[in-house]
Amino acid sequence: MCEYRIVYRKSGYYFAALFGAALVAFWPQYLSRLGAGGISVYIHIHAVIMTMWFGLLIAQPFLLRAGRRAPHRRLGQLSYVLAPLVVISALLLAHARLPAPGDPELDEAAPRLYGTIGSVTMFAFAYVLAIYYRKNAALHARFMIGTSIALVDPIVARVTAFYFPPLPDGRLYQLVSYTVIFVALAVLMVRERSRPSGRGAFPVLLGSTTLVFGLSFVVATTPLWAQFAHWFRALPLT
Repeated sequence: MCEYRIVYRKSGYYFAALFGAALVAFWPQYLSRLGAGGISVYIHIHAVIMTMWFGLLIAQPFLLRAGRRAPHRRLGQLSYVLAPLVVISALLLAHARLPAPGDPELDEAAPRLYGTIGSVTMFAFAYVLAIYYRKNAALHARFMIGTSIALVDPIVARVTAFYFPPLPDGRLYQLVSYTVIFVALAVLMVRERSRPSGRGAFPVLLGSTTLVFGLSFVVATTPLWAQFAHWFRALPLT
């Protein structure tokens, strides 16, 4: 249990800071327009669910620091429902945002769909591992931290796009966000090099992130992926 406390000692502050960055990132196109109307219901649903997920990530480490293990376990059980909702709401939002089936612009939007599916995959991968290792405090804690990695891409990409000079290629925004992820994981791995247990989690997360990011250059712009985007958009989801 000592190892669990070491991992979670300051992670609540990290999650709170990441949530603050999310508010900044989504202010221009969403939060500042809440009273204006015309925003898709799928955006609202996803925003509420992600806020709840951030709330869970922030609350859990502080509950452990306070020695309140029973509320911590109950929130963990809530994640069994909330995590699938994160995945479902993200996919529904991606579906609703794509151009209509048959629209030529759908081919251009296909790489954006890969970004969403890639982030959802990383989130689900980390969460499934966190639950699988729920009785191993060291690994469970680190993989729960890993669920936040998938949230970094949309946050950093939007902050870069809205608050900094424009980049010449849209794909560079994802490069910036993934660079932040790689650096963060590398720092965590260096800090973990002397830990007696659990230090294998972050290399696993780094490997999965590298795979998802690398495939974006191989898959996301191919005709086969465009066909997948057309198939996905034709599904009666939204």
